[in-house]
Amino acid sequence: MSTTDASTVFDALAAEIAQNNAHGRVLVAIDGAGAETTRRFADALADAARAAGRTPFRASAERPEQYAGDEDASLLRAVLAGFRDGALERDDLITEVPDNALLIVDGRFLLSPRLRGAWHYRVWLEGDSMSDEAAYAQRLRYVRDDEPRGAAEAIYDVSGPDAPVRTFSDSC
Repeated sequence: MSTTDASTVFDALAAEIAQNNAHGRVLVAIDGAGAETTRRFADALADAARAAGRTPFRASAERPEQYAGDEDASLLRAVLAGFRDGALERDDLITEVPDNALLIVDGRFLLSPRLRGAWHYRVWLEGDSMSDEAAYAQRLRYVRDDEPRGAAEAIYDVSGPDAPVRTFSDSC
């Protein structure tokens, strides 16, 4: 695939998010793959949203390395609530958030049951190889216990070198 193919993928995803969330501030979660892969995916989605006339904001959720189903997510929820209310605080600076903005957050365990209802749109990335056995075991436990794949509106295989591929897992 070429760079054009990759931009088409992200343009289509940005259009889908806009179609499903035409008004208001939108919260988007990118979860599933390794940190670098989710960050690149989220950055590319922000670029596509910007090109489509939306105002994207980006953040990486600093989540614990260890998966814990009962983890406290109050700090992240406070950031999301502030964004929905029109203000995003970063580094002790408060930024006004326009009505058409998207906050695209990448990170681990964002589709856990404690957080999945906080998002307007959820993306699951798979196919990213992990060399760290402990991190891989944590992801397997998370997938088994919390079923984040089933909570996602969009699933992408990111194992290809040039562009993610949308996959569908219809249960019918």
